[in-house]
Amino acid sequence: MHPKKQVITLERALNLSRSESTALFDKHVNHPLAGLLKLADADMRFTRAEGIYVYDEEGRPYMDLTAGYGTLNLGHNPEEVIKAVRDAQNLPAVLLVGFNPLIGALGNALASILPGDLTVAIFGSGGAEAVENALKTARAATGRRTFLSCGGAYHGLSFGALSVCGSEKFRRAVGPLLEHCALIPFGDLDALQQNLQPKDVAAFIVEPIQGEGGAVVPPEGYLKAAAALCRKFGTVLIFDEIQTGFGRTGKMFAMEHDGVVPDVVTLSKSLGSGVMPVSVSITSEKIWKAAFGSRDRFDLTISTFAGNPAACAAALKTIEIMHREDIPGKAREMGDYARDKLQNLKTKHALIKEIRGQGLLLGIELETGGLFSGAMEQNLALMVITELLHKHHILTSYYEFNPKVIRFEPPLIVTTEQIDEAVDALDRVLARRKQAISLSFGKTAIGRMLHH
Repeated sequence: MHPKKQVITLERALNLSRSESTALFDKHVNHPLAGLLKLADADMRFTRAEGIYVYDEEGRPYMDLTAGYGTLNLGHNPEEVIKAVRDAQNLPAVLLVGFNPLIGALGNALASILPGDLTVAIFGSGGAEAVENALKTARAATGRRTFLSCGGAYHGLSFGALSVCGSEKFRRAVGPLLEHCALIPFGDLDALQQNLQPKDVAAFIVEPIQGEGGAVVPPEGYLKAAAALCRKFGTVLIFDEIQTGFGRTGKMFAMEHDGVVPDVVTLSKSLGSGVMPVSVSITSEKIWKAAFGSRDRFDLTISTFAGNPAACAAALKTIEIMHREDIPGKAREMGDYARDKLQNLKTKHALIKEIRGQGLLLGIELETGGLFSGAMEQNLALMVITELLHKHHILTSYYEFNPKVIRFEPPLIVTTEQIDEAVDALDRVLARRKQAISLSFGKTAIGRMLHH
């Protein structure tokens, strides 16, 4: 028998070195990801985070332009939210009889800020769980089986969420998934109408603005027309606002730009400000009752950690701060400022193909034709991102389903000075042109391989 290894304590884990942390992640969590991070010298150990910055072991600040993919709208570790969680921690964390007093209050708060008759909540812990609950609601309420979603859409990685995912690469790896799921092009009303006509579609799930597809804004009037078609054919319309919600696009919810109210909306990410995982699927009382309003169905909405006091406290305080500080208004102002700066940058650099998005959900699509092809073409954004990290201490990423598009998605508390600093750094990186950028990345990768 092999002797038992000593369990790593919390105190020891908090003081692991960068190489120790990477080795453990590589062995026990995700080997391919660890390899990619090591290759780009990005397996960094950040020891502190506050506001828009994370800090490495030497105390150097790095500006975060990812905001946890839209999770950190109030920045890293907002003190008021952390305190709210502590204040709630004397309440029973999990109850089999009764319920904690915060869950109904959070349901009321969400109903108060959402448009229309979106008033009844099904809580969960992560975004994929919210999507699962929305899909369950649609099938149970309509008695239909088919789901429609869009190419380029991201709705999570559980089986139901993957079944309506817009990436074939993600879907085929773990298939077969749910039957009776179909993809249509984002923004294509003709395709939507054609698929709705058989009247067997339980739900059409769509992001008001596609996130991982590359910050893609739909054609003007698309969401309103899609809602009308769904009503005409008796299909439940689900808006996935998990990344676009809570001020990210310059409104509290992206649906407000078009004045459209869906039948169900899913929310997560910044609902808990990154302090606590929390998600919710919200619908009307009429639809909820049709789906779950009987004694033999009501418990289909229950989940062990759903609506726990700490998560509810984080969400309640987040909503309070969003209103008090007018965070959506600030996101709209800073988003307009950032977009103007990036558009000006586009006029200087042929490497920038397009700037798109809304509010502070922005994408910078790179022009990859000419020099590169194949894998190298796909990796140009990664090379730019790596140089921003190591030479300018700016942390960003590309959008998952469109690796040519760099993410410009900072916390909504970002300032004009910080935007100026980020755009100036991108300007200096792009001024080096493709050859120099790729050479720099190659040196980093070779150096890391030799080091290990």
